[in-house]
Amino acid sequence: MKRRSLLALAGLGLLTPGALAACSSDSPSGSGSADPSTEASGAKVLDVLRVHTPTTLAYAAPMTSFGTYGNLDAVVGQVKKDNWASADVLKSLLVNGETDLAATPSYVAANLFNKGVPLRLVAMQVWGMLYVIGPAGSSAQGLEALRGKTVGVPMPNNMPDLVFRYLLGQKGWNADTDLTITPYTEGQEALSALMAGEVEYAVLPEHAASASLAKAKQQGKALERTVNLQELWAEVTGGKARFPMAGLVMPQSLTDSHPELVGAVLNELEAAVADVNAMSDATVQAISEANNVPVPVVKEVIPRLQLEIVPAAAAQGDLEDFYTRLSTLSPDIIGGSLPAKDFYVADPR
Repeated sequence: MKRRSLLALAGLGLLTPGALAACSSDSPSGSGSADPSTEASGAKVLDVLRVHTPTTLAYAAPMTSFGTYGNLDAVVGQVKKDNWASADVLKSLLVNGETDLAATPSYVAANLFNKGVPLRLVAMQVWGMLYVIGPAGSSAQGLEALRGKTVGVPMPNNMPDLVFRYLLGQKGWNADTDLTITPYTEGQEALSALMAGEVEYAVLPEHAASASLAKAKQQGKALERTVNLQELWAEVTGGKARFPMAGLVMPQSLTDSHPELVGAVLNELEAAVADVNAMSDATVQAISEANNVPVPVVKEVIPRLQLEIVPAAAAQGDLEDFYTRLSTLSPDIIGGSLPAKDFYVADPR
């Protein structure tokens, strides 16, 4: 029977590019859990598939049941799930061959790859979940409601900040004079500032956005989603109301030598995401219990996570467009240049 780790929902944000130090390309890599002698005889590729994800619900939700759908049975003996809590931890796991599948913000994967970490992107999973939360009635004005106001934005020079500033610029705003952006290190700090009335609006990812609305209602404070940044992205780019926010990587040693494992992982991810998106009562209850998030919040959050498994090579165009746009504000976010083509793993199925 496969093991299922319970994921503790401990954070709301992603990473800061400044935490991503340069790494040597000759650092050790690989899973470390495969036995070449047994592989040759047709045994499983890995005795244990070590999976590491951040603690945001976008990953906690599908990973609650990942490893239970049978798609990995032929290639993996057991699935072991755990969390990474910081950029340094993630980097260490990848460099030292201590993970076989890791979930990361899309720009982090590119940054680490460009810094020489031997990883490959296997799929995108999260397609945008950023909102501006503000006072009741503000959504009627949309972005214009923010003019002259104070907006709390988490993680300076990071994805939420850069997406917000990029959209403001494309709409003709001056982020330094048309509003006041108050930076916060983490999403929780921005959320707390909004609830305390220290800022009038806040840019928040899910599930923080839904949590803020639920908490405000309990306190008798009326808040709403003032701006859906995915919809604003569509207005600005002329494309869909989504962008490739986060995905999953594997060590190069596995993707190069075991395409059958990559295919099995993709099949399992697709099954898990489809199950979450279907939102059956049993699935919602399991996610709620595993992550200590109330059922009503889980139901509110899931449709807004925009979960879809798209193999990396198929998402390359979307990713390069996303990387290029954010790089106009901060090239360092992806390590200074677009990743080479071999960063994107082709679907082997």
